[in-house]
Order: sequence, then C-alpha cells, then structure tokens
Amino acid sequence: MSLGRLWGFLAVALPVLGALLASLSSVDLAYHLRAGAEIIDGRGIPTADTWTFTAAGVPWIDQQWGAQLLLALTYRVGGWTGLVILRAALVGLVFWALSVLGRRLGLTPRKAAWLSLGAFFVSAAALGLRPQLLGMTLFAVVLLLVIDRHAHPRRLWFVPVLVVIWSNVHGSFFLGPVVLGLAWLQDLHDRLEPRHRTLQIAIVAAAAASITPLGPAVWAYAVGLSTNPAVTQRIGEWQPTSLRDVPGLLFFASAIAIIALLARSGRSTPWPRLLWLTVFFLVGVYAARGVAWWSLGVVVPVAAMLVDRADAATRQRAPVELGGARRLNALIAIATVAAGILLLPVWRPLDRVADVPRGVVADAPSGITATLRDLARPGDRLFNPQVWGSWFEFALPDLPVAIDSRIEFFPVWVWDAYERVVTGADGWERQLSTWGATIVVIARADVGSSERLSAAGWRTVYSDADGSIALAPGR
Repeated sequence: MSLGRLWGFLAVALPVLGALLASLSSVDLAYHLRAGAEIIDGRGIPTADTWTFTAAGVPWIDQQWGAQLLLALTYRVGGWTGLVILRAALVGLVFWALSVLGRRLGLTPRKAAWLSLGAFFVSAAALGLRPQLLGMTLFAVVLLLVIDRHAHPRRLWFVPVLVVIWSNVHGSFFLGPVVLGLAWLQDLHDRLEPRHRTLQIAIVAAAAASITPLGPAVWAYAVGLSTNPAVTQRIGEWQPTSLRDVPGLLFFASAIAIIALLARSGRSTPWPRLLWLTVFFLVGVYAARGVAWWSLGVVVPVAAMLVDRADAATRQRAPVELGGARRLNALIAIATVAAGILLLPVWRPLDRVADVPRGVVADAPSGITATLRDLARPGDRLFNPQVWGSWFEFALPDLPVAIDSRIEFFPVWVWDAYERVVTGADGWERQLSTWGATIVVIARADVGSSERLSAAGWRTVYSDADGSIALAPGR
C-alpha cells in the first residue's frame, strides 16, 4: 500500500474507530427509536404527544420522522450492533467526503487527511447517533458536489434531491441552499460561465426543502427551533459557544488557527472565501451545536488556502517508496481494520437487565429500569430526570413519563412546572399531585429531591449507583 493510499485510508478509518469506541447516548436516540417503531407499525408520523402526562395531546411537529424511520429499521434488523455500525458508517462517509474534497481542491493525500482529521477532532462531540449526524452526512456530500460543480456540472442537480431527504431528517437542511448560494458568489467573483446556474439550483433546492409532510412550514420549524427561548435558555448546546468547555475551546482555537493561516499567506484573500468563513463562524458561535457545521464547512476555504505550488509539485513527483515501507503501510491498515472489528458490540457481554451490550448505551440506568419494569402498574405516572426521559419511554413504553428530550415540543409552562418540582420551589408537592405522579426517579446527585420526598411521605423502594426510586404516599 502506498503512503498516499494509507493517508486516505486513515482519514476515514480513525474517525470510524472513534465512533466505534464511543457509547451511544440514549438522551435523543431512544425517543427517535420509539417514534420510528410507531411509524413502522403503521401508526403514521406522530402528530400529538401520547408518551407524557405533562403534555399529553399537545401537537408534535415531528420534522425528523425520516431519521426516526431509518434508526428504527436499523435497530429492528441489527439491534444495538446495527446502530453502532450505522453510526460508524455515517461518520466514515462524512470524513471520506471531506478528504476527497481536499484532494479535489488540490491538496496532497497527507494534507487532505490532516485537514479531514482536524475537522473530526473539532466536531467529535457532535457525532452522536441522532438525526443531526444524518444532516452532517448529507452536508458533507453536498460540499463535495458543490466543489465539483465545474468538473461535473450535471451532478450538482443531485443537491436538491439531497435537500429533500435532508428536510425530512433534520432541521439543518437550510445549509444546502446556503452552500449553493456561497458557491454562486464565488462563481461571480471568478467570472465563470454559466454564472447563474448555481443560483438557479440553489433556488430549486430551497423550494425542494418544502417536500415534506409539513410543506413550506418546515422552514418556520427550522427558524423557530433555533430561536425558541425554551430551547436556547435551557439546553447548553443551543446556547452561545463558550470557552468554558472543550468543544468551545476547540472551536475558538480552530478559528484562531485559520486567522493565522490567512495572515501568513501574505496575499489578499478573495471576498467570497472570507464570506464563507464568516458565515460558518457565525453558525459556530451562535450555538454550541453549530461547531459541527463550522468544522465541516470551513474545510472548503481552508483547503483552498493550503493549496500552493509545492502541493502541485509533490503530486507530479510521486515519492519513491521501498517495498518494506509499502508492507508496513499495509500492516497498519490491516491492524486498524482488526481493531474496528474487535470493537464491535457483538464481542461484549450482555447487560441482561437492560438487554444491551455493556458499554454501548449511555444514560440508560439498567437497575432502575429493571425495577420500574417490575414495579409499575397500570395508571402509574413517572416523574423523571429529563436526561433519562427518552430512555424510559423506549424501555418502558406503557409507563407515561413527565418529560423527555423533545425540548422544543413542551410548552413553557410545562418546563416551569417541571423545574418547580426539581428545585423544590413553593408548590412542588401540589404540582406532583396535580399531575398524578405516583413514582419519582431521582438521580444520585440530586440529594435535595430525595430528602424533600422523604419528608413529604414518599417511600424509597430502590437505590443504586445511578439513583433511587420513590413511591407516592399510599402507593
């Protein structure tokens, strides 16, 4: 195996290994699995809540139904191992597209690989298995089609098709037309003909996004989600990117590195390139979850900045590689593939309580789940920590919960009431009684809630390292 091929392989294989190593968080994934299962079972796309007792009957705009269908189908066919492989495959496709993009723009295999791996490093926290990962995959493919628009102009018409799929799986679909618009401005600057073809396709893509069960209202959903105060004030990843966490530090460090690269170039940077960087910087700084789109989106202008005559000369002069070096490269590739196979969940012992291979799913308290499965009776209602709500909905579908991870779905008054109970504010007991909650799950760290419930006559019936279960007086 040549060194160039090894770099191309590692640009994909290392992110795939990272995806296989990381556990699947149930915080979002679990409720998507349940919704997808209902669609498969013929109940249609959910339109109103039937899972909680705090918002039962409230209309639910389920824009991500397509992702839910794919996730649920994967789970039914391949179980948790299938979901792990799906995430690894999606992550691999994202960074394959980025590495190919770098090569198409003129980078050597090594530089293209390093740029792709840098994007992986910055975006790693956002690569959980949820609809956003499908959006990131579609985004990476759209970028590849856009930078190939002059070499393969007809392929650009695949972008509206991808946007139709995108608008049925994740609210980030608007980035498809945005990228086309930025590419059109680049064409105007470079005086390339036909100048307005890319703009025409951008308009078609924007219109195609409305081919969803929501119709044109899908645009209102995308805008409303990112500006909804119930979301932006309560959820960390929807708040402005901060230097106080690792993803934020990586974001600002990468932005500084790009500024340094611009300064060292010694040449004026074309305004379309600066605009591209600015747009994705604003996306990244607006909310922590935007860092993922920044890390992928800036690969295009950064690759263009890295291309120079030295790269061209390197491509024209293929390095001489000894047979021993080629064999070593092949051994590295084989060892990487073997490591990936060994990381598959099929080799891990099964947590028979939760029916999940050990270490595969996070935010899924197995002991509490098993106890609730035996304890719950018809008519019971579970007041739960928000982070576990989706898991309980998936694992215990007959037990209504208080809250889950559909942050934008719950009315503000539900969040206010929920937080009143969690913090022990005046009226918390009355609120639990009004809701008819009969079981409360308490996270281990929430000692205050446990003491308040005990003082109010609630009886603790189970406790472990994750938390405890309390029953209402008289239950």
